[in-house]
Amino acid sequence: MKRTQIKDFEKIDQAKDLDYIVKDKRTGKRANKKKAKRRKRHYEVMLLKHFKKNYQGLPKEVER
Repeated sequence: MKRTQIKDFEKIDQAKDLDYIVKDKRTGKRANKKKAKRRKRHYEVMLLKHFKKNYQGLPKEVER
């Protein structure tokens, strides 16, 4: 399993997509659950930051 990459922000269509995109390949090796949750949250924030920075808006045919 690959870990979450920065370029994965391109796969986000809806907020619930973050649960499927964010992966931590070391989940079982973390010291405890709290640190694993913190790491996952770090990946989610990182992806959202890059999504916000690179968001182009809706395609013209979808806009009303």
